[in-house]
Parts: sequence; C-alpha cells; structure tokens
Amino acid sequence: MPGGFAADFFLYHEDVDLSLRARLAGGSLGVVADARVDHDYEFDKGPAKWRYLERNRWATVIRTYPLALLALAMPALVATELALIFVAAANGWWSQKFLAQRDLTFSLARLLRERRAVQAKREISAGEFARGLTATLDSPFLGAASASKLLGGLLSGYWRLVLRLLGG
Repeated sequence: MPGGFAADFFLYHEDVDLSLRARLAGGSLGVVADARVDHDYEFDKGPAKWRYLERNRWATVIRTYPLALLALAMPALVATELALIFVAAANGWWSQKFLAQRDLTFSLARLLRERRAVQAKREISAGEFARGLTATLDSPFLGAASASKLLGGLLSGYWRLVLRLLGG
C-alpha cells in the first residue's frame, strides 16, 4: 500500500480511498474540466456488488478517517449502519451485507495496520480533512431516507457540530 490503489479493495471505493489518502498527506484534488474519459460501465446490481461496496466503504473509513473524526462521526456511522441493515433486507441484499461485515471482521487486523501506515503520513488536521467531506444521503438506493428533509437536517446539524468540535 505505498502510494497507489489499495490492492485488497479489488472493486469499489479504491478511488475514494486513494483520494482521501492524498488529502491526508497534504495533497490537493482537482477537476480538469476538459478531460474526457470513456468508461464502458453498466451498473449491475448483482449480489456481489453490494458486498464489495459495503466492505470497501467501511475499509475506507477505517483506514483514512483521523481518530478524532472517527470518534465524533461514529454515532452517525453506527446509526447509518443500522438503517442500512433494513435497507439491505428490504432490497434483497441482506446476505451480501452480512458477508461484507464478515469480511471486515476477518480483515480488521490488516486494516488497522494499514490505518497506522496511512495516518503516519497525515499532514493535515482532522478538521481540515473533515471539511472536504459532506453529510448528505444522496443515493437513490436509500429510498425515502435520501429524500427526507428531517433526516437531511439532522445530518447537516450533526455534521456542523462535528466540524465545530474539530476546529474545522
């Protein structure tokens, strides 16, 4: 895991992980407006996709979030995780959610080693890192939760509190 993509991710979130590690190390991210990329891709909601998405989402958080941010965000992360159990059950990918959690459990020691290596290269504060994140639920796969003004307001308020506590 020197400076490129994390080999164990295989699919999904590897770009997010790399971008967050670059930010942690003091790098900046940008957009080249006239860049063009062809990506032959079809969003296939096959069962294994959910497993890798869930596994790598948590692996990214574990590896990259500074400890102060992780501690402050944990209540919201746990609440989201509990809600996702119901989403997974309602949408037929509960078994993949379970497999993702099992994968995480078995890889936790490795992820914590990787976390130490990632965090050792950190050049920015937890507040600076957190300012580049958002607290929105904008996925169409979350159903009514992503459209809920109440939930959106609660998350926004919680995130403002986290940023204030981090000095961000």
